Amino acid sequence: MSGSPGRHPFGAVNLISDPIHGYIELTKRLSTAAAAASGLPAETAAEVDLLDTAWLQRLRRISQLQSARWVFPTAEHSRFTHGLGVMHEAGLWARHLYPSLRSSLATVEPGTPVPSEGLVVETLRVAGLLHDVGHGPFAHFFDDHVLHHFPAPDDPRRRPGKPLSHEDLSQLIIERELGELIGALRRAPGLAAERDAFAPGESIDPRWVSFLVSKPALADAAMPRWVRWLQPLLSGVFTVDNLDYVRRDAYMTGVAIGPVDVERLRRYCFIGPRGLTLYEPGLGALEMFLTARLFMYRHVYFHRTVRAIDLDLAEVFEPSIRAIAGDRSPVDNLTGYLDLDEYALLHQAAMWSRGEALRERPDPGDGTVRPEVGATWRGILLRRPRWRAEVEVRVEFESGTPPTAALAPLGEPEPDSVVVDLAVIDARPADALETDSLLALETRDGRPASLARSLARLPAWALVGRRYRRIPPAADA
Repeated sequence: MSGSPGRHPFGAVNLISDPIHGYIELTKRLSTAAAAASGLPAETAAEVDLLDTAWLQRLRRISQLQSARWVFPTAEHSRFTHGLGVMHEAGLWARHLYPSLRSSLATVEPGTPVPSEGLVVETLRVAGLLHDVGHGPFAHFFDDHVLHHFPAPDDPRRRPGKPLSHEDLSQLIIERELGELIGALRRAPGLAAERDAFAPGESIDPRWVSFLVSKPALADAAMPRWVRWLQPLLSGVFTVDNLDYVRRDAYMTGVAIGPVDVERLRRYCFIGPRGLTLYEPGLGALEMFLTARLFMYRHVYFHRTVRAIDLDLAEVFEPSIRAIAGDRSPVDNLTGYLDLDEYALLHQAAMWSRGEALRERPDPGDGTVRPEVGATWRGILLRRPRWRAEVEVRVEFESGTPPTAALAPLGEPEPDSVVVDLAVIDARPADALETDSLLALETRDGRPASLARSLARLPAWALVGRRYRRIPPAADA
């Protein structure tokens, strides 16, 4: 790229307009001369190069809200826009936490080199941008109905037998497909070399990013301590992920969730000897956010019609994916997985719904499905779910099992006619020991406190249970 950022700052950073965050910054590649003129390190890649890869652009074709967009007509946003928001949010958190991270590292690991601010900020930004890169069509629905049938790659850092998830695929894509680009980054957004540039010899190890996006969170003592300290920001009590999607999904659906004071929450967090720590005056902001998140689950993600559509989708999803992608695990065919998005699925579904490419005995990967799959897709695409909610209960509970008596009004399922749907929300961290390891709480007088107990006004678990009855065919016209 030509031009010198010494003349103006616009040559090094693009601005993206965003309805949630205002302007999102994105580094663009500088020529060797332009970088030298600003005291920045020479670079062969910038964030814009990462964004313009096929893997990131694919996320434009993965919806953020799965089937909920058929219930909330304005919710047409994608995993791509969400990823940009998470990247921005991650950068804000890294900038804020860096002074306390640097100070705590010097105390806990005296004599160990402290990473530059630019390296810390950019590592977390890249993790935010790429945290969803492994998602398939219909996102979490794809995890539950397709990926779950395959084993995750072996990893000695976790228990064996874990089913495959999109986070596992994100890790593979980060290390195998995007690692070279990630390793070539040399700065975070900005032109203050002493703040934004990596120190000489520094680069992002793609394995750091892979570690940060893993779920469940990996335990790895070989990771740099500062990377481990940042891990809860992607898998903790709150995350840069849900700090974006709760606000973004509410805005795009037109649902009012009340105030969410993310800035106050951020201002009262720091890195201490116990890792990520919340200072007591920020507790109200966290409670406010968790309340908004609970509201979104109850009223948007678990809306009665959304769940009704999901009941139909569950019947056709696996055979539909098998028709397009065959029966191989995406782990063994990342190239093929790159082409699997919602555009590909919905194009085929439209054909099936009008009676094309139907066979009684389809073969994996031949593009055909059984006639009943095509008929079900027709109802889904026309937003005509074949299920109607007739009873609903809402339950809050503290243990991992909802009280049986509270679910009694739902009755029992009946084959082919009645389904009991239980949608569970982890509304508040329930395990005090695990919670405090993810986010420590410090009182005004400097003492540690239990975060789980401090949030006790929120339920640990919430459940929306419904009894759905299949609509008779005659009423389905």
